[in-house]
Amino acid sequence: MTDQELKDLVASIAVEQKETDRMIKELSRRIGGIDENQGHHAEQFFQSVFEKKLEFGKIKYDEMIPNLSYKGRKDKIEFDIALINGDCIALIEVKNRIHPDFVIELAEKRVEKFREFFREFSNYNVYLGIAGFSFSDEVLDRASSYGIGIVRQVGDGIEIEANNLKAY
Repeated sequence: MTDQELKDLVASIAVEQKETDRMIKELSRRIGGIDENQGHHAEQFFQSVFEKKLEFGKIKYDEMIPNLSYKGRKDKIEFDIALINGDCIALIEVKNRIHPDFVIELAEKRVEKFREFFREFSNYNVYLGIAGFSFSDEVLDRASSYGIGIVRQVGDGIEIEANNLKAY
């Protein structure tokens, strides 16, 4: 192969690589959009059910706040569903599919941030829940060990597994 043929080959590969990179970027954007849509669908489904149900772990609540959020200069946090009565608040996170590490993050980090940023609930018992369409056995075991309720879709409604709730 001559030097010119080698240069032409390298230039051709560079053009093909650029096109491949563009296609991968576009595919990633589309997949990200699908994932975001599924997450939004899950949130809307569980929020609409809890808006009518207003009960979690055999505790009745007075109101449901969707997407309870705090945004400060240093930090921000959002909870997909907050159920509130006079002395309890249930914070329910909605995921299409839950990773086992998320259970730990919810119980050990996110609840601390909630206490820090939502001081108006400082005297409330805080109960945690995870709502989703799909759960692994590891997630179910971890949630149970942390006293976190599980909310699953069953037909047009939900099933709540919260016999072991822990107040945080």
